[in-house]
Amino acid sequence: MKSHLLKNSRILSLNLGGLGDLITTLPVLSALTNTGASVTSLVWPALEELALCVPCIDTVLGLTREQENDPKLSELISGLAGTRGFDLVLDFAFPPRAGIITRAAGGRRTLGFNIDRKACPWYTANFPNLPDEHRLERNLKLLDYLGLGRPAVPDFPVTFSGRALARLEDLLESHGITLRRDRPIALHPGSGVSKRNWPAERFAALADRLAAHTGRPVLLLGGRGRTYDGTDESELVQRVQGSMRSAAVNLAGELSLPELACLLRYCSLYVGNNSGPAHLAATISRTPALLVWAPRNEKIWRPIGPKVELVYAETFCKDDCLLNRCDNIQYCLNLISVEEVFERYLSAFAAEEALPQAAGRRG
Repeated sequence: MKSHLLKNSRILSLNLGGLGDLITTLPVLSALTNTGASVTSLVWPALEELALCVPCIDTVLGLTREQENDPKLSELISGLAGTRGFDLVLDFAFPPRAGIITRAAGGRRTLGFNIDRKACPWYTANFPNLPDEHRLERNLKLLDYLGLGRPAVPDFPVTFSGRALARLEDLLESHGITLRRDRPIALHPGSGVSKRNWPAERFAALADRLAAHTGRPVLLLGGRGRTYDGTDESELVQRVQGSMRSAAVNLAGELSLPELACLLRYCSLYVGNNSGPAHLAATISRTPALLVWAPRNEKIWRPIGPKVELVYAETFCKDDCLLNRCDNIQYCLNLISVEEVFERYLSAFAAEEALPQAAGRRG
């Protein structure tokens, strides 16, 4: 399918995964809208606000869990497709309802990944999930199939309103921080799944060392509500703050995803676990990221960005790692010391951090 054939096409993109999943699809969606196609993205409600800030997505629809399990889901999607249907359906989704959605969408072409073709024969093309293949590389194969050139530099377009930045500046000013001048350190101790979290006490000790070394304020971040496994990140952030010797600003539950992405653009460093916000920081905000990473799936899910450092443990079972299916992820994380992570910061970031300050003193 050549690019001129996509002009005025209606495209449905199933983005019913996590934050990192959505982000790795953006270069594909951007290339498609550059042909003149119109993209409708189906997302979970938690990602709706951020998806609305993506200029290559023309229409955003949030699919609630209730709708996902509604017997009338097919009718809902058929109504969305209308009598014309969609010209192209891209299945980036993982839930079992994806097959129902794609069939009801009536796509002239339907592309997906690791599809059971016997159960879902209406898929036009199916791409395997190859071992150790980064999700972005996998997704870009859709452009190859459609006869579109891959971008020389993958584009992750997200735009933010001046109103969001003004609110952030006012919020931090109330804590005595000038965002653009102080360029704080952002620390997010959560991950959406508690077993992937480095211990809160170690995050606290690392935050103290970073604050003392850089002289920059530390912002503690956490999502709104409970995570996938029921973790309350507000409580987690309070544990980190309570274990710190130095002062920190607790912003847990205060920010929407667009506001978080906007904030991170002005931070000097992002520190966290294997999580969606890590992708937001490194890829969308292009913030230097220092990540305590578990499990060992970095080849597939390493965040894309100009400066990303992953710290993970070398274990006896690394060659047979079960990734998220392993019950001993916390064991791997506990092998990573505060000293090791701080030493990685010093070797990867500290010299670059000092350059602007030194230049300013010379001036």
